[in-house]
Amino acid sequence: MATLSRTLIALLALGACAALIDDALDVIRLGKEIGEEVLNSWDIVGKSFNASGGVELPIIKRKERVILSKLAQVSRAIQRLELGVEKTAAVAELLAKSGGRGARLELRLHEMADLLSRVSSANRQMREYVSIQQELEPSTLQDFAEWCVSHDPGALPGLLERVHSLVVPPHTHLLGRGILQLVLDDIQEQSQDLCELQMSPHQLIYDMYNTIALTEIKGYAMMQFSWILLKIYGKGNYTEEASLTRQRYAERTEKTAAAAKAALAMSKRGVYRCDPAQHKEGETFAQVTRLLQGYIENEVDMNTDGTCRDNCAYYSLAERKGCFKELYCAKQRPCNGRILNCQYIDSDMWVCPAGRNSNRRYEWIEYENGRTLGRAGQCTLGTTKVDSWWRWLFWHCSYCMCLCDENTHESDRYFSLIDATSDVKNNKVVTGLRIAKVGRVFHLQISEGVLGERGAVTPSGWVPVVKFDPADVGVAETDYHTLTYEQRAIDLDELDSPKGHVLTGVRWRMIGAHLHFEIRSTPFNYTTGRLAPDRSQWISNDNTEGAEQPRKRLELYKPDVPTRSAAPMPVDSTHDQYVEFVNSDFEADAAQTTVPFLDVQPVEPMKGASLASGAGVVHRGSRGSGGFVSVKLFTYDYSPHVRADPPPQHEPDFVPLPVIN
Repeated sequence: MATLSRTLIALLALGACAALIDDALDVIRLGKEIGEEVLNSWDIVGKSFNASGGVELPIIKRKERVILSKLAQVSRAIQRLELGVEKTAAVAELLAKSGGRGARLELRLHEMADLLSRVSSANRQMREYVSIQQELEPSTLQDFAEWCVSHDPGALPGLLERVHSLVVPPHTHLLGRGILQLVLDDIQEQSQDLCELQMSPHQLIYDMYNTIALTEIKGYAMMQFSWILLKIYGKGNYTEEASLTRQRYAERTEKTAAAAKAALAMSKRGVYRCDPAQHKEGETFAQVTRLLQGYIENEVDMNTDGTCRDNCAYYSLAERKGCFKELYCAKQRPCNGRILNCQYIDSDMWVCPAGRNSNRRYEWIEYENGRTLGRAGQCTLGTTKVDSWWRWLFWHCSYCMCLCDENTHESDRYFSLIDATSDVKNNKVVTGLRIAKVGRVFHLQISEGVLGERGAVTPSGWVPVVKFDPADVGVAETDYHTLTYEQRAIDLDELDSPKGHVLTGVRWRMIGAHLHFEIRSTPFNYTTGRLAPDRSQWISNDNTEGAEQPRKRLELYKPDVPTRSAAPMPVDSTHDQYVEFVNSDFEADAAQTTVPFLDVQPVEPMKGASLASGAGVVHRGSRGSGGFVSVKLFTYDYSPHVRADPPPQHEPDFVPLPVIN
């Protein structure tokens, strides 16, 4: 596993991340520009001049300098596409954590890493020669140029052909599928580790394609300029050889682009966060507090007459009416709200109270019949014996286990309904998303970036949320939603923009009793990067429980506190579901916690330098856990923009140069 991890790191570190391309240069444009520079260079050396055998003419040195100057320009353009090396390597480290890959893929990754390393090393050598050209002997450049076009399998043309055979195997019935498809199959199976990438499988395949395409460009530039230099040095005409080089380059890049488009079409574009190494409230998660919480109350205190004529089940909706003889009711925090769904468990119990600053009322409860609610153990504040009693031999005044819905200043249950949008007037798009808890209010918060040409994004940072407290004067009730027993559902949807649109906003709004998620989508021109703000639209899935095909509820089975789980929490929801905030399980936690928790980790692919087209609200969880409500982003679909533009077809009117002895 360690060996394979190093291979993945080495492989992706050799390439460049398309999301960080400077000046909006991508491999398609770069390939076209280099093709034009090659033609211009052939035009320079194609002009005839007089030469004397055995004499180094000044014009030869002058043309050499001009060609090497053009080669330097090409090298600088290639270097601009290598700015993402460090970031891509970091992504590779995350990818390598998944481990467990098959031997076939491991061997091919090893071979690909080795081949790309060799081409990259030759390219660095070429740059060094160009930078010190005046200090080099002509034979040094000539030897390098001859290696770049040699028929030796270990020379540059052979390396490029071997790279291509890994992407597009010449005999698929013998060699199987290409490396892009194998990597895609593998990473999409490793679902537990994908969220750590902060890079969708689609992005990964797209960046691998750019790595390979950039390698082809490097090789093509080195080979063409080698033919030109050899011609300058009088070794031959090489017109036909250069033409064959161009044709083979065009064939390889076309097939590589086709393989990439096929893999991209099948790749997932979702990005989300999974469990951190350690859960920290306020940093990785937040929680709704005291929405529904286990609460002990005697039936005598839930009616105005102070009687015990009914039973616990009778009190499905009640309030605290008094405190009979200052018994246990005087020793605990009262429920200053609605008391719901009471049940009788046993007459007598020992109660371990929670600390004064805790959101809990009880740490655990142990009944005389042996049943325990919560995790019994040491009790810091000491246990309290609570006993039911008989009145006049006829009525049993029972202690009931109920739920308390208490909307006080200690209850955090508010969700902002204010739009979170990017500054489209200044051509900014959404690049990240998170749930932020500010005071007692949960907000959707976005990061934004400036959209440039051909999908390039320059990060701008996180957009501050509109802070408020529901108790503040002047705050409109339409600006927030308050969770209650009747209105505690949150819709789980995964929304994407139409083709040619990008993500520019998110919001929550109310549909009936459900907190509902929506995205804002804005059309844009991929070539220029310009947004069309006036054509923005809000997109949602307005399905309800009363529809012909109703939205389905995600059931939480005996949900414990999610941070207690040692097992990973994968996304277990699907589009068009909803989940309700509920109390934790009585047996596991004495119903003291409101679940699910909210995952507040930021989802920001490539640290805000990635283009997004959609977003969603999902649930991560497993059986027996309350799980987390999380956000998700969908990276932009680059597959329509993957193509291979062949080099220019114009053949200059070459004039053979004399051989110089």
